[in-house]
Amino acid sequence: MHEASIALSLIEVAQDVLRENGGTRVSALSVRIGQWSAVVPEALHAAFPAAAAGTPLQGARLSVVRVLGVGECPQHGPVTLELSKGLRCPLCGAPTPKLLQGDELELDELEIAPSVPASGALSNRPELAEEES
Repeated sequence: MHEASIALSLIEVAQDVLRENGGTRVSALSVRIGQWSAVVPEALHAAFPAAAAGTPLQGARLSVVRVLGVGECPQHGPVTLELSKGLRCPLCGAPTPKLLQGDELELDELEIAPSVPASGALSNRPELAEEES
């Protein structure tokens, strides 16, 4: 199952983004997966928790956005492809040698969890000092 290695790669990219933005934990991420990418979303969902264990992404919610295949038909221009017909125009059957979208595998969004203040840090905020008393 190559989805496990894909999950590990997504976690690595997410950790880089997390470091660049000064975050400590990711609460959610969204991935765009094209229908022609040969990635099985259900397998990625199954592999993700184990791959994220012990990382800042542990417990993060994984969302998958499916991207339909769109090919360039010489006669009809951009057309939505049907997997059952392969890389052929669903209108005329002509080969669609140029895939415009549908082979993506992209980290689309990353939700960085807010930092939790250390114990006692609330007393440094005057507007919250009364609530502590």
